Amino acid sequence: MTRGELESLLRFYAESGLDFPLADDAPNRFDAETATAPKPDRKTAAPPPAPAATRLPAMPDADAIALAGQVAKKAETLDDLRKAIENFDGCNLKLTARHTIFEGGTRGAAMMMISDAPGRDDDASGEALTGPEGQLFDRMLAAIGRSRDDCYLGFAVPWRVPGNAAPSPLNAAICRPFIERQIELARPGFLVLLGNGAARILLGATNDILKLRGEWKTVKTENGTEIPAIATLQPRYLLEQPAQKRYAWADLLKIRDRLDETARDA
Repeated sequence: MTRGELESLLRFYAESGLDFPLADDAPNRFDAETATAPKPDRKTAAPPPAPAATRLPAMPDADAIALAGQVAKKAETLDDLRKAIENFDGCNLKLTARHTIFEGGTRGAAMMMISDAPGRDDDASGEALTGPEGQLFDRMLAAIGRSRDDCYLGFAVPWRVPGNAAPSPLNAAICRPFIERQIELARPGFLVLLGNGAARILLGATNDILKLRGEWKTVKTENGTEIPAIATLQPRYLLEQPAQKRYAWADLLKIRDRLDETARDA
């Protein structure tokens, strides 16, 4: 390694919040305490109250997928789409979820971040990315000088999967028209796909997230919309596999660069 390459690597570690000397357990900004500042008001609509548990009518798989596509196409605004998803009865995940979680962050942001599905804390609160997962997510954004005010949040599947499991192929197929329409209506500058589920659903890939992450690709929606996207590791996964944070840091630096480019072009 040349002196210049070494200096570049050390700068990268410094920007990642890694201490010196470098070691396997060196702390980084993910582990830093966040400042106790007042929590900013969310600019998206408040979540609806949890619906009473009801039994949904049985629907053949193909019919459910087709109906989801029809419902999504009819939505002309994000609010239309949100109401349509809340009233949609073709996905069995709605039976076990307490809330339909459609969005978070700020509408109109240049960056849209899409996670697999709501977690346990999200489903309990009715808000996107809460609890320990949400705290880590906030630290990730803070590490590149951003906050939730700088991004728009969505879910590839808007209902929690029991046990925080990955969405099944059927549930992914049913919900894909919803997230694609949400992207079309939100019109962000680029996407950040958090986790295996979001990356596989929107990129049509089968690879593991560790192979999908870190490279700019293109998401193509049903109506022909094309948008740049990068996949990275989900905060929930990083809590379980903290050794993988170094990959998330590398991805965050690419995301920061894209945000800076977007700001210059605005």
